Amino acid sequence: FGMAGKVSTKANVYSYGILLLEVFTGRKPTDEKFDGNFTLRQWVAETFPVAISDVIESHLLNESNITPTERLAAMNDLMVMIMEIGLSCSRVPPSERMDMKE
Repeated sequence: FGMAGKVSTKANVYSYGILLLEVFTGRKPTDEKFDGNFTLRQWVAETFPVAISDVIESHLLNESNITPTERLAAMNDLMVMIMEIGLSCSRVPPSERMDMKE
């Protein structure tokens, strides 16, 4: 909506994608780390999927009753899937975004 000035389902998909990135990184798009040339989406995309644990909120990776190695492997796989959805939903241009049904 902000870029095109019109409401669409693709704008909703974008918002959902950014929300996922916010929730799991603990960062807002307005964080001082991000300026007009560097965004939350770019930050996550640069680490995806090899170093995704570098951008995940640290407390999400530490709470579990399994061994640290098992936890890291399971959480990494889960976070890669979640961040893949977030990145897919926030693609530019909107025509490349998945549909809300997906």
